[in-house]
Amino acid sequence: MLKIFCPDFRFDSIASIPVEWLKKQQVERVILDVDNTLLPRDEVQLDADVLNWLELLRKNEIEIVLLSNNGGERLRKISEAAQIEAVSWAVKPMPWGFKRALKRFGRQQGKVLVIGDQLLTDVLGAKRMGFTVLWVRSLQGEGISNDKNYKANRKKCWCAG
Repeated sequence: MLKIFCPDFRFDSIASIPVEWLKKQQVERVILDVDNTLLPRDEVQLDADVLNWLELLRKNEIEIVLLSNNGGERLRKISEAAQIEAVSWAVKPMPWGFKRALKRFGRQQGKVLVIGDQLLTDVLGAKRMGFTVLWVRSLQGEGISNDKNYKANRKKCWCAG
C-alpha cells in the first residue's frame, strides 16, 4: 500500500538531474510539475539554471510537458518563458491531467518520467498511472515534501537505492 507513495528516484532539484542519467534511464518524455518543482509557488521568473536544463533536454530530444493543479495567467507566462506546453487544472492525483499531458507529446511512444515534489499529488498520481517517478526537494519546503518530511519519508518508503 505505501509503495504507491514511493518515488523511484530522487534528486535535490530538477537542475541537478544529469541529462546523461535521463538518457541512461531511457527517458524520452518528461511530465514536469510546476509549483515548488520548476520554480517557487507564486513566482513567474525561471532561474537560468532551470532554463539551461530545459534546453539541454530539448537538445537531447527529450520531450517535456508541464503539469499543474493551477492555471491562469501565471502558468501561461511560465509556459511561454520555458517554451513548453502546459496542462492546467490537472486535479492531481487524479488521472485526467496526466492523460491530457500524454496527448501533448509529439510522439506517443517512449518512456515517461514524472518529476514532482509532492507525495500526495505528483508521486501518487504518477504511480496510479504506472509512470516512473522522480521526487525532488520542494523549493519552498511546504507540505508533505518539506525538508524534514523529505528526509524522513525517503528513509521509510524508499523503493530505489
